[in-house]
Amino acid sequence: MDHCASVLLAFPPTDPPKDNIQYDQLARSHYHKVERLIKENVNNFSTFAQQLLDVVNPATHSISYLALLSVLIKRENASQKWLLESVTRFLLTFDARQVRYAGIALSNILGVIEEGWLFPNSVTVELLATALLRVDPTGSVLTSHHLPLVTLAYNTDNIDPVLPLIEKTTVFYPGIKSTESRPLSDTKLPPSAYVTTGTGLTEKVNNTTVLKYDLLVGMCFMQKKMWQQAFEALERVVTYPTKDNGCSKIMVEAHNKWLLVGLLLTGKTPQLPATTSQGVQKSYTTLGKPYASICEAFEKDTADFLKSELENLGNQFWVQDRNLGLIRSVIAHYQRWQIINLREVYTKISLEQIRRCTQSAETGGPLGSDAEVETLIQGMIDEGILRGVIEKPLEDDKPAHLVFLEPTEDLSEAEFAKKLLTTANRIKDLAPIIQATNERLTTTPDYLRFVIREQAKAAGGQKGGVNNSFDLQVEDEDLMTGIIRS
Repeated sequence: MDHCASVLLAFPPTDPPKDNIQYDQLARSHYHKVERLIKENVNNFSTFAQQLLDVVNPATHSISYLALLSVLIKRENASQKWLLESVTRFLLTFDARQVRYAGIALSNILGVIEEGWLFPNSVTVELLATALLRVDPTGSVLTSHHLPLVTLAYNTDNIDPVLPLIEKTTVFYPGIKSTESRPLSDTKLPPSAYVTTGTGLTEKVNNTTVLKYDLLVGMCFMQKKMWQQAFEALERVVTYPTKDNGCSKIMVEAHNKWLLVGLLLTGKTPQLPATTSQGVQKSYTTLGKPYASICEAFEKDTADFLKSELENLGNQFWVQDRNLGLIRSVIAHYQRWQIINLREVYTKISLEQIRRCTQSAETGGPLGSDAEVETLIQGMIDEGILRGVIEKPLEDDKPAHLVFLEPTEDLSEAEFAKKLLTTANRIKDLAPIIQATNERLTTTPDYLRFVIREQAKAAGGQKGGVNNSFDLQVEDEDLMTGIIRS
């Protein structure tokens, strides 16, 4: 045991490495030594495994601790409290710089946890989300662990712990050849340079994985009624670039949800972005007719049309499409948007008049009393979707009024400083991502061909016109080349 402990505790050394290159060399050497040690003593570890875990600090000796866990984390040990505590302690405290050298071992640990038999669902989701953000705090790389995590979070209704992860913007996908020459130990490396299939921190992801992930992210946001975030996630699926104008079942499902979320978010039918190919648009139009009819009815002045469309389709249609809860929200928001749109005409309007000129999509008619209108409006104000205040007169015989308030961006000095600092930090976080994106762009075959053509034109005295831009010369079928393969 003493020999094992001495090897496991040898990195990091007492004297810190002088630079990233030396750190890289020492870390790689240590990983191989630990790997060899475990192979030579694998049958003896069960006798003193717990003692070794007590000696090795997961935050300081992450490579060694991870290697021990890889040997011990088996189903027959799952009931042992000390092992569960060790796994938890490691995932919450590991050194993200060290695990770049033991990516396969970390992925194996995460894979076991993703199976769901080690911890309760709520703990599993929180541990996985925490671990992925420790590896990549920017959340800019979509790993092979993201989809299993979000699937578990959604299916078990443990969405809150995963929100910090899914709120991040995905920029990179594993499988892209890196041009990075700096060692893994460089703390300024963008996540795309070390969260790769080469380091073992992720496996490759294909088109279907990307589509499923964003669809589930959108559904998680829908569950939390975060309509703007849900809309953006679903739109990424709806506008996903495809070859031969193909349109998958996942994209159609996302489009149908996207239409309904758009109604909740803006009160109007959302328009497909210009980047959506004509073939895909035609597929959406053909396969999404029931949803288009709901959108058209939602924009009518009276609720009869919407109520009629809903009755014709029936509840079973929405159950089969997994959109029953979403359509119920749409029904509830119909009258809300009628009230919100009154601000375009009125600055002040009585609750009695609101009751007469707005209708409930549930009944197809106005609410039964001014008190019901007041409850509805106060709820909208409390939720922050309506800027206004209800004025109640001193005299009992006079009606109460809704006063619409103007949107205001006035901030206190402290609020402005906080907002400025947040923006500055976001720009700082984006800098390495932008740099990595630019470096990858300049090494793609399409861009290199474009540069060569432009240089040839310049040598021949020709001038590049508006239509000679690189963006316009990349063909649609090349969009996914070298990025994600099915």
